[in-house]
Amino acid sequence: MNITGILVTLSLASSVAVSSTPIEKKLLGISPGEFASQFNTVAQADGASLTLPAFGAKSGWHRAHPSAGVSVLVRAAPTGHSLDEVVVVCRTAEQCMLTICTAAKAIDAAVDPNLLQYFIAARIASHIRNVALVMSGLVYVVVSPEDEDYVALVIRPYRPQQELTAQRQA
Repeated sequence: MNITGILVTLSLASSVAVSSTPIEKKLLGISPGEFASQFNTVAQADGASLTLPAFGAKSGWHRAHPSAGVSVLVRAAPTGHSLDEVVVVCRTAEQCMLTICTAAKAIDAAVDPNLLQYFIAARIASHIRNVALVMSGLVYVVVSPEDEDYVALVIRPYRPQQELTAQRQA
C-alpha cells in the first residue's frame, strides 16, 4: 500500500473514531499481572517468542524487556489492581512492531493491528504530526523525538480533556 493509501486509511479511521461518541475510561480494566499473562498468551498464539514476567499487584511502574532493545512499561493505578497506561519503548527495530501489537492485543483483543502499524509508520515517517489514534476507548500516542534514538508507543484510556498534552505527558 502506498503512503497515500495509508494516509487515507488513517484519516478515515481517525475521523470515525473521533466523531463517534467516545467512551471515557478511568483506568485500563486489567491488573499488571493480568496484562502480563494476556501478553504472554497473545505472543504464544501469534508464534512470537516474547514473554513478560508476572507483575505484582503494586502501584507504580513495572518494567520488562521482552527482547533486546525493547522495553514494556506498565503503570499501575494507586491500588495496583488496574493500569493507567502501557508504554512500549523501542531502541531497535527488531521485534518492535511485534511487541507493540502484542501489547495492544493484550489490552484490547479487538484492536486492528494493521491500522495500528500503518499509523505508527506514518507518524514515524513524519507524514502526520501531533496526532493520536483513538480506537475502542483507548488512545495510542507515538513518541519519536528527533534528537533521541528511540520510538515509544503509549496506550492509555481516552480522556479527551487530557489528549492535548499527550505529547508532553508521554
